[in-house]
Amino acid sequence: EGLEDDRDTRRMIAANVAIHQVRQLQREGVEDFHFYTLNRSQLTFAICHSLGVRPVPAAIAAG
Repeated sequence: EGLEDDRDTRRMIAANVAIHQVRQLQREGVEDFHFYTLNRSQLTFAICHSLGVRPVPAAIAAG
């Protein structure tokens, strides 16, 4: 309540909730995750970055 006009705070809360959920699931043995970005790729990128997931350079990905 009271965050209707505070988009940045809502995004920060959403990211923290997602990070907490993923870490909890990892502790329980879940290894793979799929995120639907819903046109919010920056938020998803920030979540992955916080979890230690980094983009793979193209040369490595190409194998």
